[in-house]
Amino acid sequence: MQKKQIVYKILKVVFYFLAFSIISFIVYFISDYGFLKAATAEHSAGVLNAVGVKSSFSTLNDRAFVNQIEIVKECTGIQVVAVFAGLIIPLPKVSFRKKIEAITLVFFTVYLANVLRIVIEVWLLAKGFLPWSQAHGPLGTLLSIISVAIFFLITEKFIPEVSCYINEAVNLINKLFKGKQKNNC
Repeated sequence: MQKKQIVYKILKVVFYFLAFSIISFIVYFISDYGFLKAATAEHSAGVLNAVGVKSSFSTLNDRAFVNQIEIVKECTGIQVVAVFAGLIIPLPKVSFRKKIEAITLVFFTVYLANVLRIVIEVWLLAKGFLPWSQAHGPLGTLLSIISVAIFFLITEKFIPEVSCYINEAVNLINKLFKGKQKNNC
């Protein structure tokens, strides 16, 4: 019986990982998200103007710009939304409504965080505090890491099953390779 339970748990983790991968891939690659790039550029320019940095946004085909800075797909945060959708949708014990609410909350939180990140980077550039290479590279990465940590905390608050599934997978790997197992859920 123990071997059947282990096989069942392994298959459960494998299918979850497969579903996660497929869903994340589809959400990320289904579109170039030109509309989202345009909205991100428009709202970023609006906030920049509100804080005293003269800015404009423009679009050209599926490209969007704040001043001369292009807002690319990655600037929208859709990759984070894709990962969270992949994590949340395959969860079997979570209602569809709860999944939609969580993904919607993550989407809008990611969107606002990315507008804020763009505003901070362009503001630092416009005020001469940092060159673009530092404002966009290291600072952008740091702000993104902080945002993802916040999103995980939000998800944990609304759907604690995500942590349970991750813990179950980690425990299974520990049991298979080390013979140790914790059960917190």
